[in-house]
Amino acid sequence: MKVVWLLLLIVPHTGFSQEDLSLRIVSLAPNWSHTMAEIGAIDDLVGVTRYARFPAELPLRVEQKRIEVVGGFTDIAIDNITRLKPDLVLTATSLQLQLKAQLEALGITVIHMEESSLAEVYQKISLLGKTIGHQQQADALVSSIKTELAEIATQYSTYPSPKVYYEINYFYKCVPGKHSYMTELIELVGARAILSERDGIAPMVTWPEVVTENPDVILLPMWPNATGPIFEGPQAGSGTTTIAEVHAREDANKVNAVNHNTVRFIDSAVTKQAGPNIPQAARLLAEAIYAEQ
Repeated sequence: MKVVWLLLLIVPHTGFSQEDLSLRIVSLAPNWSHTMAEIGAIDDLVGVTRYARFPAELPLRVEQKRIEVVGGFTDIAIDNITRLKPDLVLTATSLQLQLKAQLEALGITVIHMEESSLAEVYQKISLLGKTIGHQQQADALVSSIKTELAEIATQYSTYPSPKVYYEINYFYKCVPGKHSYMTELIELVGARAILSERDGIAPMVTWPEVVTENPDVILLPMWPNATGPIFEGPQAGSGTTTIAEVHAREDANKVNAVNHNTVRFIDSAVTKQAGPNIPQAARLLAEAIYAEQ
């Protein structure tokens, strides 16, 4: 690897080729880890987060100690990354921008995905493929996602357009915004994401604003081993909330979703992964939005 780095100092770096043996790549987001596996580069992964669930081969390799866990998502120590001597690190969303800056200051190549739109997700998957010599596989993945989403959009094109409140966090209330691929997926299945005209990926909202919007469906994130809700102390906002807590909020009786019993959980571990799970996320959103009462 010393020879490779010496060459990088002399020749402008335009990406690794498949002849570059034994790349060392650390993924700091589950969607990136899944993408690496999907484009045939799982053997290059030396580090992932504890949330890397898909595909099943990833947690298996972690269990076998073939891949190391470097942390969660916002609690990743820079030393846990650098000791793995990565050639490339994959980061995601504004929550990891500080890590990205620290890594780049150390001369480590980083590919960052903001998850701001489907177009950006496709572009970053393609960039990853080009960078590590898996362009064909990356392009095939993007094409597959687009094809599946087109089929799903057609399936739900004649459905009604219910108003949906996707409550990303029950304490620091926020929703998918104008710059979130999640808003695109909700609209793709024929629904309307309330307050999604606001700038950003996850803009803040208030419960009174939600009451005024009067959503027909409320979606609450859920994932394996989720805890909560916690409203006080340093852990406030961790875990997820309950349907009963939503029903008990002030003026909840003025909200259609509460009155019609359409406050529902959705698997956040799938819906919030901007990668190969995007079509599955769209299906889960549609199933939750249009589920029979």
